[in-house]
Amino acid sequence: MEIVREYYLEGQHNQSALARKYGIGMVTVHDILRNFAAENDKSALLMGKNANASESEEIKALRKEVLDLKKQLYHEKMRADFYDTMVDVAEEMFGIEIRKKAGTGQSKGCTKESQDTL
Repeated sequence: MEIVREYYLEGQHNQSALARKYGIGMVTVHDILRNFAAENDKSALLMGKNANASESEEIKALRKEVLDLKKQLYHEKMRADFYDTMVDVAEEMFGIEIRKKAGTGQSKGCTKESQDTL
């Protein structure tokens, strides 16, 4: 698998360099790569030596997406903080509770029955 990975994915070594690196014959390297290509037909061809360029572009696109998502998250946190502050100020200024307490039911004016009578 190391030979396949280095040849198809990294594309840094040719078959003779791989044979020298792993101390095996050129024919053996060729057979390993041919068998892999036969068993994985199109995927081996798609993983050609240009895979590094497409992976690099994909990594750049993913980094940009992460940066954009971080910016969106920052703005949403700012918005949530602003909303909380606004509610706090309104509650203090007008002396009413705006936030609904946990466990409280729906107010009587908002029930389906009261809407039906309208």
